[in-house]
Amino acid sequence: MVIPAKYDNAFLFNESLALVIINGKHGFIDKTGAMVIPAKYDNAYWFSEGIAWVVIDGKYGFIDKTGTMVIPAKYDYAWPFSSGKARVELNGRQFFIDRNGNEMQ
Repeated sequence: MVIPAKYDNAFLFNESLALVIINGKHGFIDKTGAMVIPAKYDNAYWFSEGIAWVVIDGKYGFIDKTGTMVIPAKYDYAWPFSSGKARVELNGRQFFIDRNGNEMQ
């Protein structure tokens, strides 16, 4: 066994990290099993283009592979990044943002 089965749930590796759930919180491990991003998020999605969406207190934001919040958790919903943009929803309005969180036209 390479990584001990100590998680409530674990997902496939994507961009060298795997999403895991411990006690209802989401975090990420590397291929050695080391917790590289603590399981502190209410929800999360695997990495796409080096960024993953996470949920904190019901709001969606985006982290990088170091766990740094690169786009604040302020959206009502978010989709993964693709081709340098992500669709988000805020106050019933859907639009795209770039990797810096700027609204795209």
